[in-house]
Amino acid sequence: MELAFELGADAVEFDVVFTKDGHGVIRHDIDLASTTDISDHSFLSSRVDQLNLEDVIRLRAKERYPDGRAESAANDGKFFVPTLVQVLRNPNFDNRHLIIEIKSGDKAQGDGLHPIEFISKALSESDWRKRGMTITFEAFEFQFLKQLKSELGGDFKFVFLVAPDTVPDRAMGLEDNYLEEIAQNFDGISLAISMVLVGDLVVRAKSHGMPVYIYTARVETAEGNVEKWFERLITTGVDGIFADQPDLVLKSVADLA
Repeated sequence: MELAFELGADAVEFDVVFTKDGHGVIRHDIDLASTTDISDHSFLSSRVDQLNLEDVIRLRAKERYPDGRAESAANDGKFFVPTLVQVLRNPNFDNRHLIIEIKSGDKAQGDGLHPIEFISKALSESDWRKRGMTITFEAFEFQFLKQLKSELGGDFKFVFLVAPDTVPDRAMGLEDNYLEEIAQNFDGISLAISMVLVGDLVVRAKSHGMPVYIYTARVETAEGNVEKWFERLITTGVDGIFADQPDLVLKSVADLA
């Protein structure tokens, strides 16, 4: 995350999942098998929601795609799984913008945990405001994100995440009435790349007063020439692009300008 800022990223986005004892840790998936060395341990489960924090801090990160990302895989075993508390307290993020995606918040609450209370406490103890930090929250779960916004207050931005398989039936593929509901409740919408490459979704979402973001641009999944692929994403008219290689996307922006 520090490297992303060094490469010129405007903000850094990361996912938070919750341990069995209610601690938020930074990991994309609930299952830790493909991104940590958990197979080297004797835990009965590889799911973060079945492990306590004291278990998770024993793990070390590994590259999910070692064949395609050899340089990253060379760092396997060097880095621990950070907690949300540790990230928020990091002085290198003073005056920076952090975008925090909460994963499976509804499930955490269903398991008897209190994820919003944990987040609120972590924020309070980080003194983020005095340190000049900007914080945005994201989630795929409409009602959970709405509850998060209600309980945390107006000091943050809230962006609703959408993927093709998360659009509710009633939305009929993000028709205008659903876009309006999103705009009335949140501060923006973030869409899977595939959703903006055809049709007028970006224009329609913006007509409701929302900034539109897309995820995730990366070299490994570029369709055809990488530079042309990034240019294609930029010219969709979105307001921001989540990218694994922000320096390369920024170069494409500069080249287009």
